[in-house]
Amino acid sequence: MIEDSVNKNITNDECWKYLYYLTNFEESKKDMLKQVNKNFIKVMRNSIKNNLLKLNKNANLKRETINLLTQSNSTLKNVHYLVKQKSIVDANTLLRSSFENLIMAMMINRDENVYNEFIDLSINDQTRCNTKPQTLRNNFRKVLKDLNYDIFNEISNTKLKIMLDEFYDKLCLFTHSTLIVNAIVELKKDESLSICIFAIKQNAYFLELLIYLCLKYLNNSNEEMIDASYIVLGYILLLSDVSKQELNQESFDRINSLLYSDINNKYFEKNKSEIEMLNKEIQELKKDIENNPWVIIDFLSKTMK
Repeated sequence: MIEDSVNKNITNDECWKYLYYLTNFEESKKDMLKQVNKNFIKVMRNSIKNNLLKLNKNANLKRETINLLTQSNSTLKNVHYLVKQKSIVDANTLLRSSFENLIMAMMINRDENVYNEFIDLSINDQTRCNTKPQTLRNNFRKVLKDLNYDIFNEISNTKLKIMLDEFYDKLCLFTHSTLIVNAIVELKKDESLSICIFAIKQNAYFLELLIYLCLKYLNNSNEEMIDASYIVLGYILLLSDVSKQELNQESFDRINSLLYSDINNKYFEKNKSEIEMLNKEIQELKKDIENNPWVIIDFLSKTMK
């Protein structure tokens, strides 16, 4: 019997249903999206909404912290709207603003020296010390450890620094007039933006999760954490939206040309490896589904109820 290959709680009919999901993935995506929205997106956003209301009644927090977190969340809503319009440059610019507001909100609440610089409008790039973007990101790593020990404690401080710096540096490329902005405009003409859309959606949901965790932390909320299975399923669905046509040599050559790879070879090779890693993840996901259908069925049984 099929159910003997999985766990005893899954019936034979359910196994066939999950097999259908695997073999008719495109048709099943709507059902999967419903589960992700119900158990991840809506749970996260309801929590953010409720915790922002609680935060406004918290007399122990700085008003500036509350306002910056409120603005960070409001800006992120605009990011999601712009992504739907395929306005990638503007969406990334706002994403950077949302990220900066989140970090500043948490750091002025944690460090009085940061707060004292924050409220002093005479501080400039030459005189600032505690509110330099790099300093803020470095110190924010300590906040991450407090937000969720299980998630962030397993990541070394060095890796957290690289992760935050990479995230911020990539967003800066869209904020200034760079070759990246030009490339995005050209790719939009060719309707070749699925990789860019995947990247910004992934970054936006990552930032929204950070807002969710920060608000829970500040409110000492004991509400149950989001089931990580639905976050994983959501990531799989984001990956599945990447166009296969953009993961071939012709597309790489096109990006090569737009980024003047002969001049920017070092930078381009680094980003090419990231795209190749994305392609590898997609191929490995397909292989896992083919080689381990029962493991995938077991996963689906937990998320597709």
